[in-house]
Amino acid sequence: MKLLNILIILTLTVFGVSAVNADIYTWVDDNGVRHYSDSPPEDAEDAKVLFPEYEYDEAADRNRNKKDRQQLNSLIKDIEADNAADQAAARKKAQDAQQNQKPTREELIAAEKERLEKKIAFLEGQPLEYFGSQRNKIVRIGYYHYQIQGLMQDPDKYFNQPASFEGNVKYPAGSDPDHASGGGGY
Repeated sequence: MKLLNILIILTLTVFGVSAVNADIYTWVDDNGVRHYSDSPPEDAEDAKVLFPEYEYDEAADRNRNKKDRQQLNSLIKDIEADNAADQAAARKKAQDAQQNQKPTREELIAAEKERLEKKIAFLEGQPLEYFGSQRNKIVRIGYYHYQIQGLMQDPDKYFNQPASFEGNVKYPAGSDPDHASGGGGY
């Protein structure tokens, strides 16, 4: 809306200059707001004549109108570029805010469930020698299935009172994705 108002004012200014027959000044105040007027401000040091006053001459008027339209188009491009830059900055700020916010409860639950499912898939892919016996393999994989069930039934309890598992599986160094040290079970 602000852009539309500026464009309307500029258009009226450009095509109304010959009727007003006066210099049109532009300046930026202390608050960074750009102003347009037919008289320069008393305290603005950076006031510039945007459209100079001139005597009416039909041929010269056509040339001036062409020049004025070019200036107007240039101003419009500058305004659009500023607007695009502001929008890009706002989008980046929104993306940064979204990336920096804490995960939601549902995201935490989904991430933990995915971690447990990956652990089950890892264990199911291991040979029986990895566990020592079929019973150990069943117990170990069953523990993670039980963990998923507990997570889905009562996530608050799952996260606030984590269960520990003291299994008898010894991991060779680097073979367990959760324990790179090669220590015992959970």
